[in-house]
Amino acid sequence: MRSSRYPTRQGDLIPWARARATTWVGGQGGTPNIGLTQQQADAFQAAVTTVEDKLAAQISAIEAAERATEEKDEAYNDLLLLLGSYVRIIDGFGRSTKDPAVWTRAGIDAPKKASERPAPPIPTSLPTVTQADGSVLYRWDVTSGSGTQYEVQRAITALDGNEGPWTVVAITGDKAYVDLSVPVGVRRVSYRVRGRLSNNQASDWSVPSPANFGTQGAQGGPLSRVA
Repeated sequence: MRSSRYPTRQGDLIPWARARATTWVGGQGGTPNIGLTQQQADAFQAAVTTVEDKLAAQISAIEAAERATEEKDEAYNDLLLLLGSYVRIIDGFGRSTKDPAVWTRAGIDAPKKASERPAPPIPTSLPTVTQADGSVLYRWDVTSGSGTQYEVQRAITALDGNEGPWTVVAITGDKAYVDLSVPVGVRRVSYRVRGRLSNNQASDWSVPSPANFGTQGAQGGPLSRVA
């Protein structure tokens, strides 16, 4: 039952009810003139006492459960430490004796050989952007871990349509490359990129991204103009 005339939260209601029970039972003169009989006042006080006893038992049980949980966790951690040390002993014995049956007899899996770090994912080329100074901005999108380097290659298509070989123009940790040395008088420059790890594991090349200049050819980037 809920009412705005008395607390509805358990933590507030119990002490509130205890105070009222003491008042309603009364002293030597008995229950005050409030309409309740002595029997009713005594019943209310007994109900409050029962709740208080149950609450105290609950709190004790919770505290005991918390202690039991802590003791269990400590014992479990001790077990893990002991198990880890024993598995290392078994592994060492198996390696030193070169007997693969050691792990079978122990009822545990043999340790796995260290696997080679997988190749990085293939980058996705984004459209090239020809900038006002004649340079070309080439960008790519890729989700890869730290330590990945990106190898950028460029291929040149001459005005007569002949396509040249792919050549490395940059190795960078960024995901963008600005080509400042676009040759003069070419129909197209194309770019592709791949990721490479320190262990030389490399992804496949991305799909090429071209920068087209048409039959008039490129005017060349800043470095070409200086030259």
